[in-house]
Amino acid sequence: MTVSLVAAALVGCNNVQVRSPFGPKPPRSGKVKVPEPVNYLLPKAIRVHSFTRTRTFDEKGHLRGIEVTIKALDSFETETRAFGDFTFELYSYRENHPEPKGPRIAVWEVPLMDPGTNFQHWDRTARVYRFRLQWNRPIPVGQRLILEVVFNSPFTERLFAEYELIAGQ
Repeated sequence: MTVSLVAAALVGCNNVQVRSPFGPKPPRSGKVKVPEPVNYLLPKAIRVHSFTRTRTFDEKGHLRGIEVTIKALDSFETETRAFGDFTFELYSYRENHPEPKGPRIAVWEVPLMDPGTNFQHWDRTARVYRFRLQWNRPIPVGQRLILEVVFNSPFTERLFAEYELIAGQ
């Protein structure tokens, strides 16, 4: 009798759908139409916060990365959560040039579609995202760099931000 009940339960499990508490996952290709007024709460702009700086991530004290602070702003210019993918591109700086962004020297990609990963980077107090982008070589103090940030999400248009920083400041 017990074997029959277990077999019947297993056959019935084929129709069970496990649902995420965060709703269905959006398709990876194409945009998801978000209804009003919810769409007003999605990111409409991203800004690199002035707390962005080069950082020491090792015991020797060498500048080995960049700590990036990002604000995602909704339609009301209020900080909001951003579910999507961040791409960070670091460029050298060309002095006295009409286009100061020089050759690309590093790229990092950080996916934030997973709620757990998104939570890890979210600073609840400041209502910003913090990313520790490690780099395999020291950054000379005083070197000027340009950081370009791209946010891509199935819920919003692609968003861009650019920030100039000086290593060690």
